[in-house]
Order: sequence, then C-alpha cells, then structure tokens
Amino acid sequence: MIVILYFLANQNFTRAAVFALGIGFGYAVSRSRFCFASAFRDLIMFRDKAMSRGVTVLIAVSAAGFFAVQFLAVSQGNVPPGKINPVGWHLVIGGIIFGAGMVLAGGCVISTLVRVGEGFFHYWGVLLGIVIGSVLGAFGYGYWKDILISSQKFWLPGIIGWFPTLIIYAIIFFLLLKALREEM
Repeated sequence: MIVILYFLANQNFTRAAVFALGIGFGYAVSRSRFCFASAFRDLIMFRDKAMSRGVTVLIAVSAAGFFAVQFLAVSQGNVPPGKINPVGWHLVIGGIIFGAGMVLAGGCVISTLVRVGEGFFHYWGVLLGIVIGSVLGAFGYGYWKDILISSQKFWLPGIIGWFPTLIIYAIIFFLLLKALREEM
C-alpha cells in the first residue's frame, strides 16, 4: 500500500495502477492455487477436474479475445496483430521439455512464484532454473528464430476462413468442457 501511495503522491498513476493490479493478481493466484501443471496432474492422478475446467475456460476466453482482436483488425484491412508462428516439430520438442520441467519443478512458473513468495526455500532453486533457462533461451533465440521463421506458417482463418474457424473453436471448447463435467 505504501508503494501505491508513493506512486500516487508523485502523480505516476500508471505505475500505481500496474502495482495494484500485480498485487491483486498475486493475491488471486495465491488463494486459488492456480497452476497449469496441477490441472493435468489432478485430472490424471486424482480424477479432480476442477482445475482443468478452470484452465479450459481461461484458454477459451483468451482464444475468443484473440479471435475478436484479429478479426477486427483484418476486417478493417489491417494485418492481423500478434505473431503467427510456424507449427511443426519444434512445438512437440518444446512441449516435452516444458512439460518435463514442470514435472521436475513440481509446478508451473506461476505456482513457483507463489511458493517462493510463501517462503518455500527449495523453490528458490526452481526459480533460479527458470531464470537461467530464460537467459539461455534469449541468447539462443537468434539461431532458432532463423530456422523457425523459414518453416511454413499455419493460421486457421487464413486457410479455411473466419466463420469455420469460429465453429471449430466453439466445438472444441464445448466438447472439452462437456468431457470435464462427466464423471470419470
């Protein structure tokens, strides 16, 4: 609260708002125990679908938002905002490495930050690994970028159109949420 008041006193309203949003986000994540890794772990190991439903809704809302932003841009004659990256083998390898890292760490980056904030000392090592991996990834990005940019891009609205893409998204999320409601 003191930091927010300091920013407000110095008429830096943007920093005060960002700091307040960060505190609110941190509090919400800490209380909800939100974690992408636990969404899959709980579903598979404990048959608990609550976190998986939450992650599915989060992804559905995000996808709807990105769809709307891109559709509005394209309908006004602009280039779709955001990067449209190629789909290929690199996503499979990256997903396996990322998933293995979450298993070894005992959670995702968000839950690691929450646990560090709660005083779990052994998660400082996990946080250090995240930082080292991010730095190495940033240094190696130039090499990988050249290889990946040359791959063919896959953008569903550009291939089949906007309306069919919207229908496919709706069907996928409907089926996912239906499956997560049924008893296992």
